[in-house]
Amino acid sequence: MGVDEWLDEFLDYLRAETGAAAATCAAYSRDLSRFLADLPLRLRRQPQRLRPRDLERHLGRLRETHQASSVERARAAIRGFFVFLHANEYLPEDPARRLLGTRLESSLPPFLGRRAMRQLLASLPETGPLALRNRAIVTLLYACGLRVGELVGMDVDALRLDLRIVRVLGKGSKERVLPIAESAIESIAEYLDASRPDLAKRAARRSARLFLSKNGRPLDRHRIYRLLGQLARKAGLAARIGPHTLRHSFATHLVEGGADLRSVQDLLGHASLATTQRYTHVDRQRLRQLHARFHPRGETPSEP
Repeated sequence: MGVDEWLDEFLDYLRAETGAAAATCAAYSRDLSRFLADLPLRLRRQPQRLRPRDLERHLGRLRETHQASSVERARAAIRGFFVFLHANEYLPEDPARRLLGTRLESSLPPFLGRRAMRQLLASLPETGPLALRNRAIVTLLYACGLRVGELVGMDVDALRLDLRIVRVLGKGSKERVLPIAESAIESIAEYLDASRPDLAKRAARRSARLFLSKNGRPLDRHRIYRLLGQLARKAGLAARIGPHTLRHSFATHLVEGGADLRSVQDLLGHASLATTQRYTHVDRQRLRQLHARFHPRGETPSEP
């Protein structure tokens, strides 16, 4: 993926998972497109070489022609963009870390509590080719903590349901082998048997990709974001969700269950343990809940 695809994914994330208004997303899109167009070609091709001075240089040029409010919005857009890229390991460093923060900077990754996750899964229809596909998508994302790019790039032969494993090609073409929960095995097997063959024959050219559209073509990242948003609304969930939400829910529930961070790092495919350590918020939250429940001066917390 290049910077243009990263921008598309960031905008999908804003729309689906943060509740950003349409006007905000449109403004951020303009600001970030202008920023990327202003970069030298060498930095567009190698964004890992970006430094804070490159960002400040762009903002300095904006100050010469734009109002202060527009410059501050552009600063927030750039800051949020690079927080997202660094948090999702697209970049090893965050070149915007010295810029004034935005809401995305300090927020923990969004995730669903166990009750909300059960509500989502229970709401998924179980009949019809598209319903079976959708159920398989949600269960696989949650069961394995996949990135959206890993999901849409997955071929059928990556699955070994007999061994209850799936081969995942992650960032930097690094492969990892993940276990699949029994509940997900059932949903995926039903999709492969009763849904995918019907979808596959609707296209003039057969695809090896695991998940197909109603026309038999491979699903793309944008469709996954839209689909999850639709399913969340139908489930009556107040939270906005996207593929990142299910990935973070997977990791959060593992840590809640006592999994060690090294194991979670391996399952998520994080290159650095520092990226995985953000899930230690679960332990801090649990301590607060225990304190609130059992300490004489505590207050009873609501269930997540």
